[in-house]
This record gives sequence, structure tokens and C-alpha cells, in this order.
Amino acid sequence: MLLLYLITPGTAVDEKEGSAQPNVNGQKLMKILVPMLDSEIQSAISKFLEVVRKRQDGSFEELPELPPPLEQQRWIMMRVEELVGKVEEVRSLRQKALIETEALLAASSTKFLNNTLINGQLSDILLNKPRNGWSARCNNMPQGIPVLSLGAITGFLYRETEFKRTSEPVLLDAHYWLKPGDLLITRSNTPELVGHAAIYNGFPYPCIYPDLMMRLEIDESKTDKHFVHHWLASTLVRDYIKSRAKGTSPTMKKISQEVVMNIPFPSDLSVCEQRRIVAYLDELQTKVDTMKRLREQAMKELDALLPSILNKAFKGEL
Repeated sequence: MLLLYLITPGTAVDEKEGSAQPNVNGQKLMKILVPMLDSEIQSAISKFLEVVRKRQDGSFEELPELPPPLEQQRWIMMRVEELVGKVEEVRSLRQKALIETEALLAASSTKFLNNTLINGQLSDILLNKPRNGWSARCNNMPQGIPVLSLGAITGFLYRETEFKRTSEPVLLDAHYWLKPGDLLITRSNTPELVGHAAIYNGFPYPCIYPDLMMRLEIDESKTDKHFVHHWLASTLVRDYIKSRAKGTSPTMKKISQEVVMNIPFPSDLSVCEQRRIVAYLDELQTKVDTMKRLREQAMKELDALLPSILNKAFKGEL
């Protein structure tokens, strides 16, 4: 019972010092006033809190009675559990709605792209063969040159914060320097992530792409780069990549330059039609992104609501 009291707000937890490793010294502990409760009351409170913890883990055990003057605390706890349950129900419904919306986006993309006549290969719209970057040794010195990490391309999104820094000598005219708008594809990753692609947005700059990625130089007179990006994320291409990825490790697979060049592609689809499809899919993606932002905002509001509920509960305001 003493331990439970010491970790409640307003006691030892508010007396801690230090930022890296917070601590409470012995002198401050000696000065903390501790309520001297009857041993039977202490025992009843301990049992009550044990049942509360079990109920948090999914148990349906009834809350035990509390002796005077704590009878009201049992009612307060039941009310808090009821309100917390409603909060969690709202949280679950919002998560379900988001999952269903993302599934709708995936289904719509598949419907649009899989119904497209495929009569060519990715090599038909490339200016050059896909080329690996350079995996420089990184020491993360502040003045070093950024080198993308594999995590920079995940879920067909570009993550500009995922990079390391190298201090190794570089060649200014080397092939591994990125240009804004470059389309990159991962050639080595887990079975689920290998072959993911993203468009470099120009940050950080200058920047090097690593050996585990390939740059796809698109002939934009024949195709729309953003359409190619969407196409690489389609179910048809994902199944193709997974079936041809190689590697002895079950957790790390690779795809070759040849595999990438032979990706099935609707080479005869007009650029105008490609852009129409891109506009439709981008509109759907914008709606999903909006829902994600709203959900995150709602989750923050729900998280802020719980302390308010507890505060009102123990003030007898519920």
C-alpha cells in the first residue's frame, strides 16, 4: 500500500530530479507525509486495485466492496470504466473506418490498373537500364553528405528524414547523385518491401542514393512518371516482384536489373489516359490522407479526455 501511495501524483513522482536518469534521494523520501491507514483498510484497497488491474486485462470479476469511508470510490471506478469503455469504442470505430478507406483505395487502384491492357515491359519506357547507387560508409558527421537509408522508401512513400551522412570523398560527376523528381526502386529488402518505389522530392540536397536502390530514368515523352509510380504499386506488379525476388535469407530478398526491366507494363496506354488515372488515384489518396489526419487529431483529443475523466471522477463531478 505504501508503494502505491508513493507513485501517485503529488508525492514521490513529483519530487524526482535529473533529466537523463530521474531519481528521488533519500532525504526527500524521508520528508514525504504518508497517510497512516488501518491495516484492514490497506488490505481492502490493495485487493480492490488488484481486481481493477485484472478488469483492465479483460477480466469480468466484480469489484469488491470498500470499507468506510471509501464506499464511493467503488462507484467512481465503475463510472470511469464505463466512460473509458466508450472512449475505446470510438477509437476502435475510427480505426476500422480508416482501414476500410485504405482498402477501398487499394481496391480502386487494382480495378483501374488491372483492367489496363498490358502489352509491353517497363524497359519500353526507360531511357537507360536501371542503375544501382553507391553505399558509402557513413559516420554521421554533421557536415557529411546525406545518403538515403533503405527506410526512405517504404509503403511507396518517400521519407525525407531517413538518411545517414558520409564523410568519404565523392565525385561531383558521379552517377549516384539524386535529382529532384528521380524515381527510385528498392532492389533489396524484406519480401514485403522489396520493389517498393518512390519519387525523390529534392530533400535532403545534395543527396546520394545507395547501392540497395536503383534509379529508373523515365522517358516522359512516352509515359507519365507518376503513373509509373502507381503502376509499380499495383497488385499485378507486386505479385510479379514477389515471385521473382531471390535470396537464401527468408527475411531479405533481392531483385535484379533484368527483373525490373521485364516488369509488365501497358506501353501503348496514352499519356493522356495515364494522367487521367493518376488524377483519380491522387484524389482518392488525398481523401485517405485527410481521414488519417482527422483520425490522428481525434486520437489526441481522446487521449487528452481520459485524464480529464479521471480528474472529474475523483472530484465527484461525474
